[in-house]
Amino acid sequence: MTDIIHFEPVDRRRDLSIKEFKREYFYPGRPVVIEDAIDQWKARSSWTFDFFRFRFGKDIIETYRYEQGNYQPDHINRLPLGAFIDEIIANDWDTYPYYMRDNCGFLLQHKELLTDFSEPKYFFDWFRLLPTSMRRPGLRIFIGPKGAVTNLHQDIWGTHFWMAQLAGRKRWVMFSPDQMDLLYNNCWQVRPDNPDLDRFPMFANAKGLDCTIGPGDLIFLPSKWVHWVLSLDPTISLSYNFMGPGCFRVCLAGYMRDFLGARIKRTLPRRAASAARSGNA
Repeated sequence: MTDIIHFEPVDRRRDLSIKEFKREYFYPGRPVVIEDAIDQWKARSSWTFDFFRFRFGKDIIETYRYEQGNYQPDHINRLPLGAFIDEIIANDWDTYPYYMRDNCGFLLQHKELLTDFSEPKYFFDWFRLLPTSMRRPGLRIFIGPKGAVTNLHQDIWGTHFWMAQLAGRKRWVMFSPDQMDLLYNNCWQVRPDNPDLDRFPMFANAKGLDCTIGPGDLIFLPSKWVHWVLSLDPTISLSYNFMGPGCFRVCLAGYMRDFLGARIKRTLPRRAASAARSGNA
């Protein structure tokens, strides 16, 4: 059914200078696939399924089950990373709908991996200007089977985003923020590769961008772009959400709201316990 929906190809670039990137993509707010941005990374060649199985196969990880069109927060499967890799190589999404997604703890636990890559020259994260205690862990690993899907969504706080593809291929479909009404705002309910146009007829008028990224590719997605991602093979990806020009106000406001809210939630029980002790003295 997607043949009646207009998906243009995303620009693919090599030898892109920082000046060209900012002028043609960053400041206009346009996605781009940069084909040679991670050529110098050690991770470009070393981060394979065999590498993770051999080095970290006994690590217990959390994977999330996809069911009834979404990830179920109460369906978390904990198992050794090596066993998970064996499952995703032997199965696809239909038989094994589990995804190690948005995982920041793995890199915090294995900081030796941080030397296998460096921040692409095109990006600088303004979160680094915040006090250390307020910074969020931005780097995240995704490992999953063929067919793993991430539903249509906007990234938290309106951050900019990049993802480096290290193993396997992923298909991306993206929509600029001005297409939100055609996506019915409740983005995750519409699936671009097989939309239910009886239920979501306006989606037929949505104009998006489409691309496939493979090992060595890096995709940049500007703030507030809605995106949907499908793994075409078993995949390993490294991603980063960052704050910068074009999203500073909305990003910082959202982050501070959530950061302070979480701190208040942690503080209130301690204050209540302290008050109770004082009352009993």
